[in-house]
Amino acid sequence: MAKKKTSQTLQVGPSAPGWMVTYGDLMTQLLIFFVMMFALASAMNELQLINLQKKMEQYVKRENLVNDVSFDVDERGLVVSFHGNKMYEKGEAEIKPEALKALSNLAAFVRPQPNEVRIEAHADLTESPGKYISLWNLSSTRASFIAKQLIQNIYFPPYRLSSAGYAEQKPYIKKDGETYKTLEARSADLLKTASSSFFHEANRMVEMNINNQVLEKNKSFEQKYKNDPNHSVLVRMARNNYQGGLERKYAAISLKMKESSVFKDRSEKWAEEARIFFKFADHEVEILAAKEDYIKAQFYDRLQKEIVTMANLSPSQQNRNRRVDIIIARISPKAAKERLL
Repeated sequence: MAKKKTSQTLQVGPSAPGWMVTYGDLMTQLLIFFVMMFALASAMNELQLINLQKKMEQYVKRENLVNDVSFDVDERGLVVSFHGNKMYEKGEAEIKPEALKALSNLAAFVRPQPNEVRIEAHADLTESPGKYISLWNLSSTRASFIAKQLIQNIYFPPYRLSSAGYAEQKPYIKKDGETYKTLEARSADLLKTASSSFFHEANRMVEMNINNQVLEKNKSFEQKYKNDPNHSVLVRMARNNYQGGLERKYAAISLKMKESSVFKDRSEKWAEEARIFFKFADHEVEILAAKEDYIKAQFYDRLQKEIVTMANLSPSQQNRNRRVDIIIARISPKAAKERLL
């Protein structure tokens, strides 16, 4: 009669005390609780901004300001933009009285809330700064003037306010507009030029490596043909053949590297990608990374100039850029609890 098999459990070391299982379950439940609380807080945060936006939009429609005020929610929070001829005269820092009234009334919706508010003022490229010397000073004065007015007119808590001016550097560009599409195409062209400059630097480093390898290999050719009457000719031929082989090998690698999608993305690390293809040493990657940073800095500088120019071509664009953004930040857990001490 066959013996009945019994299952056995192999235990290594002493068994854990019973309380550890309960403790582990408790820690898991606490983790789930805090994750749920975080998700709930994030949802409440978004809901608060949406409710604020709805109230403000109702006021804007009632006062016939739809063409002068726009709303958006991005990573910074709720952005309320005031723009157009009703806001500023060119070169002036003080907001027009009717616009100040509307801005103050909208800011009053935020005053009872714990949100911090950031005021960002802008100028258009064609403005003359006049007594403000530069567009940076002009836009900064615009922002600080509005902060002062909110504190004086509606008693907005000053500790929740901050202001900044961006001159002409952050123009308004509609994401579904023709200007945006044109700039996207232009950005791709500029990035292609930047990647070509990087390929040139990588190939220069490859050339140095080839030369070093040829010099090292030349020693063995000298030793091999040292007793041959045609020593010089044989060494030169061997060296040239060896160098040609290396150049063909690295040229093929270079072509393959240029097809990599990494070089079509400005946020990727190009020097690290080059290391993978050419097996560059650490010190070579450091040099290439410095070159990459410089090339990308040139790319961003050229792109920014294109953005500013193309976003200020028409009077309507200029009016749109001569604006103030009131940014209502999301509530952090700390800000929700703190009040003025």
